[in-house]
Parts: sequence; structure tokens; C-alpha cells
Amino acid sequence: MAVQNLVSASLAAEAKDEILKSLVEIRGKLDFLLTLQADEVSGIFKAGKEYMPFLDLCHSAAKSHPEMLSGVFNMAEFDRDYLLSKDLGTIADAVHELCEAVDHTVTAARSDALVSGLDVYSASKLHRDKIPGLGRLVDAMAQYFKKSPRTATKAAK
Repeated sequence: MAVQNLVSASLAAEAKDEILKSLVEIRGKLDFLLTLQADEVSGIFKAGKEYMPFLDLCHSAAKSHPEMLSGVFNMAEFDRDYLLSKDLGTIADAVHELCEAVDHTVTAARSDALVSGLDVYSASKLHRDKIPGLGRLVDAMAQYFKKSPRTATKAAK
């Protein structure tokens, strides 16, 4: 029997419900969030973190010297976009850190469960004929380990 225990924790149903409710509340407070299509994302100029110092300088110049900008330049909108990008950037960093930790923990928990599940599968195969109904479960489990037939192209290589 393989032994692996990368994570050992449980999440109470009440805590899970509270977390999901909090996420809905957070999403509600960010009701302006966008969902862009892949072609929309690829078609826009992206200003990652490396552009923030540039934007800081631009914002400072625009605030200090508004006379240099044309009358059609919308300073109020630039100011809103600039401040939103800074505020959301801070939130995004925290969310990404949390998301990465959740993803890593899900990966570890699923790996732990799979390692234990393989022990269950092995024991089930050994006892399939001794315990009524177990054979049906073993057959269902076996579907996850079926090898796909080799195609003629793969065989020729």
C-alpha cells in the first residue's frame, strides 16, 4: 500500500457555505467586472505590472500639467481608469495568491485521494468474486485504466 499524505484537513459545510456566500458578495461589490472574449483580449493593448511606473508618471504629468492635454482628453476617465487599475491590481494580487494556494491544495488532496483510491481499486480487484456486487464497481473503476487502441499511424512509427 502506497502512503502519501500531502494535505490532511477538512472543510465544514458551514464554512464552505460562508466562503461561497462571501465570494458572491465580493462579486456583487465588483459588479463592473468584464468578461472578454479571446479575440477581444488579443486585440487590446495590455499594460501589465511592468507598465505601472509608466502609468504613474503619466498620471502625475496629467495632474500636474493639465494644460498640455487637448480639450477632448477625458481627464476624469483617465483618473478613474488609473485609480481602478491600481486598486484592482492590489486585489488581483491577493486573489491570485489565494487561487494558487487553493489550486495547489486541491491538487494535493486529489493526489492523496487517488493514491488511496488505487489501494481501494487493488483490494477490490482481489475480492471482486468474494463480495456480492463488488465486481460491478471494479468494472466501473477499470474504465479509467483502459488503454486506447493503437492506431496504424502510431504503430508504424
